[in-house]
Amino acid sequence: MSEFERRIKELWARLTAGLSSSAKTAGRKRDESAGNLRREASARAQQAAAKARDLRDSETAKKAASALHDLREGEAAKKAEAAINDLRSSETGKKAEAAIADLRQREPVKKAEESARKVLHDLFSGDGSSSGSGSNSAS
Repeated sequence: MSEFERRIKELWARLTAGLSSSAKTAGRKRDESAGNLRREASARAQQAAAKARDLRDSETAKKAASALHDLREGEAAKKAEAAINDLRSSETGKKAEAAIADLRQREPVKKAEESARKVLHDLFSGDGSSSGSGSNSAS
């Protein structure tokens, strides 16, 4: 083997080793970045859940809940409920309800609803361990 061939082989070996190392490093950095994002999302979800609990327990929230209860029991609310029931029993209301039911059976809508349920569950339970981003699941 000539000196030239030997140098080419050395250069090729160093180049492939460097590329292999770069790919491994990039994969490691990507994994670390995803882990950091998951940890940050978990911490923020826990903070949001704590703030939601604090808000729910506040005096303002209790007043708002009381006002909402009074509003629901009022005459206007009862009239609105009757109007909604009339609309639901009408032919147009039944067609709209069927169209919505058909739409909710589509796979993208089902996946979006499930994802939203998971995110809300994680948010309100304070559990950030499961990923709502879908990076760990096959969805």
